[in-house]
Amino acid sequence: MSIAAAKALQQSSSGWHNWSGNLSYAPPQGSQFFFMPSNAQELSAVLAQAVAAGKQVRVSGQRHSQPPLVADASSQSANTLFLIDMSCYADLGPGGNQRMIVQGNTVTVNTGVREDELDAFLGQNQLMLQTVTAGGFFCVGGMTAVDVHGATVQAPIFAETAIAFTIMGADGTVTTIDANTAPVNGWSPLQFARVSLGMLGVVTSVTLAVLPRPYANSLTGGIADGNWTTQDAFVQGLGALLQQKTRVETFFNPYADGIFFYPFTACWWNVQTGSGAPYTPPSVENACQLAGQGEYGASYLKPPAKEAAGEIAAFAAQEASDNILASVINGTAVTVIKGDVNAANAQFSELWLSQAARATFMSYFIELPDLQAAGLGIVWQALQNVKNLVTQTGSFHLAAPMEFRFVRGGNSALAGTYTSNAPGSPFVNLDLIAFVPTDAAGTGLAYPDPMLQLFAAVERQWVALGGWPHNGKMYGFYDPNGAPGNYIQPFNPAFITAVRQRRAARVQAFNAYRQQRDPKGVFLNQYVDLVVGA
Repeated sequence: MSIAAAKALQQSSSGWHNWSGNLSYAPPQGSQFFFMPSNAQELSAVLAQAVAAGKQVRVSGQRHSQPPLVADASSQSANTLFLIDMSCYADLGPGGNQRMIVQGNTVTVNTGVREDELDAFLGQNQLMLQTVTAGGFFCVGGMTAVDVHGATVQAPIFAETAIAFTIMGADGTVTTIDANTAPVNGWSPLQFARVSLGMLGVVTSVTLAVLPRPYANSLTGGIADGNWTTQDAFVQGLGALLQQKTRVETFFNPYADGIFFYPFTACWWNVQTGSGAPYTPPSVENACQLAGQGEYGASYLKPPAKEAAGEIAAFAAQEASDNILASVINGTAVTVIKGDVNAANAQFSELWLSQAARATFMSYFIELPDLQAAGLGIVWQALQNVKNLVTQTGSFHLAAPMEFRFVRGGNSALAGTYTSNAPGSPFVNLDLIAFVPTDAAGTGLAYPDPMLQLFAAVERQWVALGGWPHNGKMYGFYDPNGAPGNYIQPFNPAFITAVRQRRAARVQAFNAYRQQRDPKGVFLNQYVDLVVGA
């Protein structure tokens, strides 16, 4: 489909919703709110129109972010929002019409490009990303605007592999932020451009540091099941994998008995010298083509009946009175994951997740002292605490295994992996997954009380371990100032305020810089305003 056709389709849209279905935006009928610029001139014109009309501007990527980063309740009621989709945007290369260009061991990419398209482009140029997410269906802008992490044990989050950002401000002025940009009050602006939550302007392109990939088998993968039923066995088994493998993504089935299903399954990949044939990446549709078809983010399970059947089974498992159905569902899910990973590994690819059932994720980063006995002991206890909660009689059961990965800390001001300790301090990222039905109005999700109660209980434990919420996932399921054991709808203001106060110094530094770039608050909405206290 042409760019013009994609733009026509999207500008005629009557509303917007994110992938998981917890957020939607439906302005008055006939309102023009969705824009798909294809070049810098068109983008500048949209921004000028927004400023003249007193609108706030947010960028809509591949719609996987579950916090109200793009649209929130205040913009819905007041019709104050312009959404910009960068899927068809191109301004690179000599003619200003390319979306990706390679220079040595770096790639500059327009922010609407998806990870799978970028991965294929790099493969054609005998290169690869430093850290990769499993699905490939996020856009580069979204991956650098929040703390998307990947599973590379010795690498930081994806945003910290970005070495330069080109950003258009509300007045159409374009600036580049990199390591040479002058410090502001002792902070490098690069610390704010990484994980900016979209508050510094419209990021048009990002330059990433990448790795050489001369051969197909420069990246190889495998799967290791772990029947680790004690802390010592967990520390020894997983610890050995983390020392031997470059990238490790581990699943935990809290209902497994070690007979029918193993409690742990670690998918791993090694970056190595390799030899033989060059890598031939698969052909993928680009983001503009997919936007023209109304496709964003991960494909839902196909056919639609499969998605519906999966949701029915998940809801039944979560609401079951015992652990039997949850055990079967979790074990089956791990079996499916292993099949997908093996299929991707046969093609020397780590982008194994091509379809996904619609779900919600609570995701936290916890800093560890090491990746040995002390640090892995903390991870073990965190997982066992969840197991104890979800296997109780009458509890909310999990219909998908927990997932955890290890990354290195960095200095991005708003990232969950920010550390003031030694550079490269290890972090674990822990995910808790639930399936939630659509509410009666069809504009959000109807969170059941048992799910909210469980997520609040787990979140308290992770916060007690010093954890920080992932900026692109669910969090804020209890009021830190409320009664013991309270639980509440996600993203409650008291919790967001408490997070802001915990990292007050770096939030204040970020907000001071943001005000310099955007004094009129064009790139704010109520949610991000609360995150930084703007």
